Amino acid sequence: MRSFLSGMTGARPPARHPLLDGLRGQTILHTRVAARGTWTVTARGWVLQSRIQLLDGPGATSEQPAAVGLRDPRLVGTAVQDAEMIEGRLTLTLRTPRGPLRLSTVPAWRLDGPRGAMLQVAEKGELTDRPPGPPVHATPEALAAHAASSRSGIEERLLALGRDQCLHPGHVVSVLASAGALDDAEFERRGPLLLARLLARGEIRAGFVTAGRFTAWDLSLEEVVEHVGTTWVAVGGRTPGPDMIAWFEITDVGREALGPTSAQAMPPGMSGYDSPGVVGGFR
Repeated sequence: MRSFLSGMTGARPPARHPLLDGLRGQTILHTRVAARGTWTVTARGWVLQSRIQLLDGPGATSEQPAAVGLRDPRLVGTAVQDAEMIEGRLTLTLRTPRGPLRLSTVPAWRLDGPRGAMLQVAEKGELTDRPPGPPVHATPEALAAHAASSRSGIEERLLALGRDQCLHPGHVVSVLASAGALDDAEFERRGPLLLARLLARGEIRAGFVTAGRFTAWDLSLEEVVEHVGTTWVAVGGRTPGPDMIAWFEITDVGREALGPTSAQAMPPGMSGYDSPGVVGGFR
């Protein structure tokens, strides 16, 4: 759907667009900056992209609005308390220990969400939106193919890493790199696929780690696979690591797949760790 914003042309759309509701409560997982602009990524794979994004408020480190930086420590781990759009300007209010922090950006900007959801305001005020559609990464056909797949050597090496620790996306990046993966596009394509195959065959399960203990998510296979694929693509390339997307525990099926020499998986050695991206239901 397309319309124009008040103050530019046409009628004024609501400040609280329905798609902005998806941001509320989301944890900021990652920020990246390049010549083409700035990207802010949430734990469920929402991505805000614009030329420049500014921070302001008691939680900021300066009195004047400052530009968002790469892996910005002022942002990563904060939660979106509110999101509103006024005459094209998007403002996110974030909770921080020092008080509210505001992230804002003027047109043009684009917000991409799970399952193809999109909200965009062009430089001249044209608003385009698209509601979430069917699964992108966890279609019935893809899940069936993953479940029927044969285990590859790379997958066996990843399972072996899970004998005495919980796995995270950084382990996936490592095994792909050792197998010759080179560019970001290859990591972005193969990483979620590798995890989806292991999940669909029941050899690993997804969850979060708190105080060195793994807790599995109470989510369907479709929800987990869609989340992993969406968030990996949102973070991008080989960036996903231990504080992003999910933790994974090898299951009895996975241990049996490794053969009689497999040891019972031990608790992860991460005492007191709560990932900002995957606590609870990957908020």
